[in-house]
Amino acid sequence: MSNRADRSVRARTWQTLGRTIFGRPGSIRRPVAFVIVICAVASLLAPAFLTVNNLTALLTSSSFLVVAAVGEAFVIMVGMIDLGVESMLAASGMLVAWLIVFHGFPAPLAIVTTLVVGGGIGALVGLLVARGGIPSFIVTLATYWGMRGVALLFNGGNYITPDVVDPPRPFGFDWIAGTVSGIPVLILIALAMVVAAQVIVSLTPLGNWIRATGSNEDAARSVGLRTNFIKVLVLAISGLMAALAGIMITAWQDSIYPLTGEGDSLQAIAGVILGGIPFTGGRGTIVGAALGVLVIGVINDVIVLVGLPSMYEYIFVAAILILAGLQARVASAK
Repeated sequence: MSNRADRSVRARTWQTLGRTIFGRPGSIRRPVAFVIVICAVASLLAPAFLTVNNLTALLTSSSFLVVAAVGEAFVIMVGMIDLGVESMLAASGMLVAWLIVFHGFPAPLAIVTTLVVGGGIGALVGLLVARGGIPSFIVTLATYWGMRGVALLFNGGNYITPDVVDPPRPFGFDWIAGTVSGIPVLILIALAMVVAAQVIVSLTPLGNWIRATGSNEDAARSVGLRTNFIKVLVLAISGLMAALAGIMITAWQDSIYPLTGEGDSLQAIAGVILGGIPFTGGRGTIVGAALGVLVIGVINDVIVLVGLPSMYEYIFVAAILILAGLQARVASAK
């Protein structure tokens, strides 16, 4: 009996410690703690990590995934999943380049068209989930394959660059890859999306509706919330954010390839989970999801700085995801 009591005391002690360090499930403390720890380790392993140039490059190269993860965060917060992010990203990049280079669309019109198409496809996926009753896993897996095929159809599966036509036709949105007062525009766009999304989640009724739907859909519906509309909306937001990420990476590379962004869907999901939003939905923050993506970015950066093969990225991210799952279990245990 005494041993059982001792184990119970130790369990409560670990639970209290977990909540003190990481906060309750969905707290911003967890991703902040992960970022602090991973940056400290990175600075020890690679002294060049903390240089201004390296940190700027890290934030710039992570900006696309941060934007994609913003959309994914909305979806997971409702208790669904979007596996089609990377294919939507690639297809959107191909679409905006195809419209400009091959059809002479003005850059602003091509960008708006691409964003509308991305959001529209996301909304269609949402309708299939909400009205068709098909699990989001299945529908977005179909989106993954379908949009990958669409991306390959543009220009016969080849790159699109300004010089694939004669005379060359520049994309016209290279300012996205530029700087403002020395700060890369890509970083500013990602920051703006994170702030705007966090404001929606924290300070608007829509944020409450999203969390309520993720926490208990039946209860949310019983008090009059339009849960089907919310599902369509968050998947439309995810499609829109993926399209924006595709435009950003096209500007950054000054080219686009149909297989661009391979693995980004799972990395965006991993970033969201590391950021404290559980698969069951109902809680978490957009800022946390962005910080979760930065954890993955730091891992990739350190691997490059210390000269390890890129395959180690998957092992380290897997280890951190397991750690995140363990601490979440401790923090939420009763």
